[in-house]
Amino acid sequence: MKIYAIRHGQTNSNLNRIVQSWTNNPLNQNGITQAIKMGQFLQHQGYHFDHIYSSPLDRAIKTAELIQEYLYIKKPIMIHEAFIERNFGPFEGGSIDIAAKAIAQPNFRMNGFEHDEALLQRVEKGLKDLYLKHPNDHVLLSCHSHVVKSLLILSDPKQYDYRVLLNNASMCIFDYD
Repeated sequence: MKIYAIRHGQTNSNLNRIVQSWTNNPLNQNGITQAIKMGQFLQHQGYHFDHIYSSPLDRAIKTAELIQEYLYIKKPIMIHEAFIERNFGPFEGGSIDIAAKAIAQPNFRMNGFEHDEALLQRVEKGLKDLYLKHPNDHVLLSCHSHVVKSLLILSDPKQYDYRVLLNNASMCIFDYD
């Protein structure tokens, strides 16, 4: 299976460096433009997808919908709960800079915060679920920063961690078997 993990387009919380976690924020105008440009890029480059999956949050769904307009796949976008953003709990609505500094501590734990191991397990379970359904397919996955980072860590834990920077509407491609 080939996974094309795309981080959703920009929201106002991204722009203002506010932790949005499970808050259901919409894309801003720049985020809409980013998603459209990603769809145009995928179309222009001739990418083919058998399925499109998304996190259940609106910003990821809207990104998938805007991209889908440029693709030759008319199947409905499937929602998969495993690919929702990390639950930042007490950091929700606060500064990304403050949250990033706190959670960068090794083995960081706090009530209400989804720690690294729990997030990795959730994303890996979702990945295995997709593989069982679509072992030979190309899957576009519209999701979130910490989900894509989890996929990177699962692919190479020595090279990646949660501090890697991912731009909105960026794409990482994974082969999984």
